[in-house]
Amino acid sequence: MKFYDLGRNRQTFRFASRICWALALASFSGLASASPLYVEPYAPPRISHKIERVDVDTSSIRLSAPVVRLPAQTVLEEQAQLKNQTSVVSSVRQPLQVGRGRAMSQTDALDDLSALLTWSELPTGQFAAAIRIVSPGAKGIRLALRAEKLHPYARFNFVSADGEQVRTVLAMSMIDTLFRTRAATPESPQDALYMGPLTEGDEVTLEILLPVGVSPQAVSFSIPRLSHVEVLPYQEKLLFKQAQSGACNIDVSCRPEWESVAQGVARMLYTDTATAQSYVCTGTLLNNTRSTGTPYFLTANHCLSTESVAATLETYWFYQTDTCGGGISAEAQPRFGSTLLYTDASTDTTLLRLTQQPPAGVIYQGWATGLIGIGETIGGVHHPAGDLQKVSVGQAQGYAYCQTNRCLGADPTIATHIATNWSLGVTEPGSSGSGLFLPYDGRYFLAGQLTGGTSSCDTPSGVDFYGRFDTAYDRALARWLDPDPIDQARSAIYRFYNTQSGTHFMTANTFERDSIIRTAPHFRYEGIAFYAYASGTTGLSPVYRFYNRLADAHFYTISQAERDHVIATQPNFSYEGAAWYAKIATGGESSPLYRFYNLISGTHFYTTSEAEKNHIRSNLPSYRYEGVGYYTWVSN
Repeated sequence: MKFYDLGRNRQTFRFASRICWALALASFSGLASASPLYVEPYAPPRISHKIERVDVDTSSIRLSAPVVRLPAQTVLEEQAQLKNQTSVVSSVRQPLQVGRGRAMSQTDALDDLSALLTWSELPTGQFAAAIRIVSPGAKGIRLALRAEKLHPYARFNFVSADGEQVRTVLAMSMIDTLFRTRAATPESPQDALYMGPLTEGDEVTLEILLPVGVSPQAVSFSIPRLSHVEVLPYQEKLLFKQAQSGACNIDVSCRPEWESVAQGVARMLYTDTATAQSYVCTGTLLNNTRSTGTPYFLTANHCLSTESVAATLETYWFYQTDTCGGGISAEAQPRFGSTLLYTDASTDTTLLRLTQQPPAGVIYQGWATGLIGIGETIGGVHHPAGDLQKVSVGQAQGYAYCQTNRCLGADPTIATHIATNWSLGVTEPGSSGSGLFLPYDGRYFLAGQLTGGTSSCDTPSGVDFYGRFDTAYDRALARWLDPDPIDQARSAIYRFYNTQSGTHFMTANTFERDSIIRTAPHFRYEGIAFYAYASGTTGLSPVYRFYNRLADAHFYTISQAERDHVIATQPNFSYEGAAWYAKIATGGESSPLYRFYNLISGTHFYTTSEAEKNHIRSNLPSYRYEGVGYYTWVSN
C-alpha cells in the first residue's frame, strides 16, 4: 500500500493491486477515475468542550411560572412499516417518526404570551420570566419559538420538570440560526421558527433571563407549537433508554473490530419546524483531506434537506452497549444544531456542518471515491428503530438507479446507488442515512449512505440501497472534504440592519459588534452573514471598507482599482481600511457574495444567499444587481 503525504495530518492513498474497488468485470474497469481518493479516519486530541453556564438563581421564577397544559391525547398510532417486503423498495426515503406536532393556541400570539409572562427583577439586577408547558404523555418536548424581537444577550433556559436538565440557548445563537433560515427562504421570512433543544419528560419550563440594564421590552416572541416526542407503541422503553429493534440485529460491542466506526456514528433527532413532527435517522462524522477536525456530518437527503430542519438537529454520540448484549455503556452525549451545506435527492445525500464540536473521543471517519466491486465485503453501524448502535455485515451486490419509491439494477455509468445484502444483521427505519463502509487492512472507508430497502429480521435476505458517495463527491462534496490549503481559522462576519437609514452594516470585529448592541439600539443584529479571514495569505485579497457620511452607510469592495477610484472621486466616503480577507475568484469550498446597488438610497447590499439574491431580483426593482462581489465561506 502506497501512501502520499498531502499536507498536515493528511494521509491519502491510491489503489493497490489487491483492493480493486473498480468492478471486477472487465467492461467496467475504465469507469473508476484514474486516481480515486482515499482519506484515512482521524482521531482528534481528546479535548473537552465546556458548555457555558451562568450561575443565577432563578428557582423562584420557575416555581411561580404560569402553566399551559395541553389536553391529554392518545399516543401515536403505530406507523405502517417503512419497508414493504413484497416490492423491491417500497419506502425508500422515509425516516422514522418519533414525535408529532401540537398547536399552542394559548401562546401562539405575541400578545397572549406576553400577558402570561410576569417579569421579575432578580437581586443581580436582571429581569427574568418563565412559563411552564405540559403535554401529557410526552417522553420529551421541543418548543417552537417565533421571535419578533430578541436581545442578543438574552438567555433562554429549557428546564425539565425535576430541574436536573437545563439546556441554555443564547439569543444570539437563535438570531444566527433564524438569519440562515430566512436567507434560505426569503419569500416567507415570517414562517421562520426556532426549534428549542429537547427536554425529557412531559413538561418543560422556559426561562428567559435578560442582561443587566435590559428591559423586558427588548424581547418579544410567541410559542405557536411544540413537538410531542414519544416512543412508538411497539417500543416499550423510553426513547432515551433502550428502544427495541429486531432480535436479529447485532450490538456493535459484539464486533469490536467495528468500534472505530461506531465512534464516528451518531443517532439523529430532528424536527420539521412547519409541522413540529420529529424524526430519527443515523449519520456519520467525516474527516477531510487535511484532518482539520471540522465537524462535517453525512446523512440522507430523505432525512433532512432544508436549512430550517438542519438547524433543529440533535446528535447523540456513543449510544451503545457496554458489552455484547449488555446495558447502556454511558449516557448518550447530545450536541445541538447544524448548517446545511449540500443536499441532493438523486444520490440521497446531505452534508451538514455541526454547530457544536462533537464530544471528546469521536473519530472522524475515512472515505473513498472508487467504485465498489461486486462481492466485496461491506458493513455499517446504525441505530435501527433509534436503538443502541448495531452493526450489519454483508456483500455488495451491484449498482442501481433509484427514484422516489423503487430501485432498478443499472450500469454504474448511470447508477445512483449501491445494492447490498446482509449475512449479519439488517437495517430498519432509524438506520436511514447511516454509512456503508468497506473494510481494508483494519481500517474502514465510507462509500455511501443508506436510502432504504427490504431487509428485515423477517426477510434478512432483502436488498438495501446506499446512495453513492463517489458521485456526490464529484458533484459537490469535494468543496468541503478537500479544502483550500489556507492554514488559519476563518472569522464570522456579523450583519446589522440600521432601522433609521434602512441600510446594512457588517463587521468582523466582535468588540465592534458588542459595542453596537450595547450602545446603538437602532441597529438590529441579524446574525452571521458569512465567514472570511482576519489576515491575508496566498490566494486571499483584502476587502476594503468605506463609510458614506451622506447615506450613513458602509461600502465594501475587494477591488483595489475601485478602492482607489472611490478615494480619488468620492470625498463623502471615509476610507476605513481592510475589513477582512476573501477570494477574488471561485475555488474550493468558497461561495459567491452577491452585490446590489439601491437606486433610491445610493447604498449597496450584499448577500451570500442564492435564494435571497433571486428574491431581490424578482421583487425589488429598486435594487440593481451588480454581480458577484467576491467569494466568502459559509462556515469557519
